Amino acid sequence: MEGVKNIKEKTYSRYLQKKGSRKRISEWSQFLTEMTSAEGKPEALEDTVVLDLSYANFAGIMAASFLAEAGAEVIKVEPPEGDPSRVMSPFGVNLKGVGIPYLTEGRNKRHITLQLNEERDRENLKKIAVRADVLIETFAPGEMDSLGIGYRQLSKLNPRLVYVAITPYGHFTSKAKEFSKIPWTDLTSQAESGLAALIGDLPDTPEPFNWPTRAGFYAAGYATAVGAASSALVALFHQRITGEGQMVDIASADAYASCVGFPSTIGYVWKKPRPRYGTLDYGLCPYGFFKCQDGYIAIACFRDQDFRAALKILRLWKLEEDWRSLLDRITDDVDKAKELNRKIEEAVARYTYKEIFEKFSAYSVKAARSKWRGGGLPVTTKMLTPKEVLESEHWRVRHTFYTINHPTFGIFTVPVTGKMSKTPMRIKWVSANVGEDNEYISKKYGLKTKEVEKEPDAPSPTHH
Repeated sequence: MEGVKNIKEKTYSRYLQKKGSRKRISEWSQFLTEMTSAEGKPEALEDTVVLDLSYANFAGIMAASFLAEAGAEVIKVEPPEGDPSRVMSPFGVNLKGVGIPYLTEGRNKRHITLQLNEERDRENLKKIAVRADVLIETFAPGEMDSLGIGYRQLSKLNPRLVYVAITPYGHFTSKAKEFSKIPWTDLTSQAESGLAALIGDLPDTPEPFNWPTRAGFYAAGYATAVGAASSALVALFHQRITGEGQMVDIASADAYASCVGFPSTIGYVWKKPRPRYGTLDYGLCPYGFFKCQDGYIAIACFRDQDFRAALKILRLWKLEEDWRSLLDRITDDVDKAKELNRKIEEAVARYTYKEIFEKFSAYSVKAARSKWRGGGLPVTTKMLTPKEVLESEHWRVRHTFYTINHPTFGIFTVPVTGKMSKTPMRIKWVSANVGEDNEYISKKYGLKTKEVEKEPDAPSPTHH
C-alpha cells in the first residue's frame, strides 16, 4: 500500500506549509497519544453505585456495562441458578458454560446472588438500594412493585434513586398492560419498531428474498441499551443538581423506532411510503457496498460535487446530465435507481480496492488544490472481516480492543467504548462467575446471609 501512503503524505503536507503548523501538529499529536492511556486519570462515575437487576434481557445488561466502563460500581444481581442470559450465545458457543455475549458484558461488574422471592433477600436488596444511585431492571411491568421492591417503595427509602425499567412496551397504555407478560426479544422489538419493514431486498425480488429482514446482532437491544444508559445519565445529572431521583420508563420498540426518522422524510418527499430498497440508498448514490476484484468496498458520495467526482473517476461522466443534482437522485422510480446503481457496480468491478482508493485519493488531493474541480471528495474504504478488524494496526494503536487473561475463562478480547481525554472509559476486570462477589458485597453493604441467621446447635469445638 505504498501508493496509498504517499497520497496521504501529500494530503497532509498542505497543512504543514503554514507558519507554526509543525509545532501545533506536534502538540496535537502528543495530546492524542496521551488519550490512549487511562493510567492515573479519574473515572467519571467512580462515586456511582448501580444495581443491575436485568434478567434474560441483554438491553439492560449492556446499559449497565456502559456505566461500569465509566467507573460505576455495578452490582449484577441474579438468582442462585444464574441469569438465563448466561446461556444465550450464537450457536451455543460458551466458555466453561458461560455464553460469549454474557462474558463480554461482564466488564467491571460485581456478581451476587439474591433470591428475590424470599423476604431476607428482598431486605438485602433494599440495603443496597438505599445507597445506590441507579437501579436497572427488566422484569414485567409491576412485578417488582408486587414484591415490594419497585420504584414506589424504593424511592421512599432512597429519594435520590434513578430507577430505570426496561420492558418491551413500557409501563402504561392498554397494549403495555395486555402484553405485560410477554418476554423481551431483540427480534420482536425490531418487528414492532417499523424499521424491519424497511430492511430487505426490493419488492420485485422473488420470494422469500423480498421478505423483511432483521438488522444485525441485537440491534434493537443495543439501541435500547444506549437509550437506557443515556436516560440514566441525564437523570443522574438532574439528581446531582436537585437531589431528586426519578423513574425512567424504556420501551424497546420505542427505542429502536427512534432510528426510523429519515425514511419518514423520504415518504414526505415522495408522497408515499418508502418501500424496502435492498442495496440501494434512497437519497444518495453511490452510497453502499460494491463488489470489486478482491472483495467489497464502501463508497459514499454525500454532495453533488462528490457524485460528479465519482463519475469522472469511474469513467461514467455521460451519466452526469440525468443525475446532476441530489433531487435527481432522490427518486421513487426504482427501475431508474437500479439502472444507475448497476452501472456503478459494473464500473467498480473492473478494479481492486487499492486501485479504487488510489484513484479517489489522487482526485481529492488535486481537487483540494484546484477550485475549478469543485472540491469533490468521494469517500471509500474496504469492507473488513471481523478477523481483519482485530488484526488492524489502526485499532491496536487506539486500544479499541482489550485482551483479558482470566483464570477461569482463559484469554479473550473485549471492546472498549470510546476515548476521553480526562475521564477515559476503561476495563479493569471481567467477571462472570455466579455469586463471585457475594462475600465482598455482603460485608460492604451489611447483607444478611443464611450463615448469619442460623443459630448454632452446639458450642463450637475447641481447637488445640
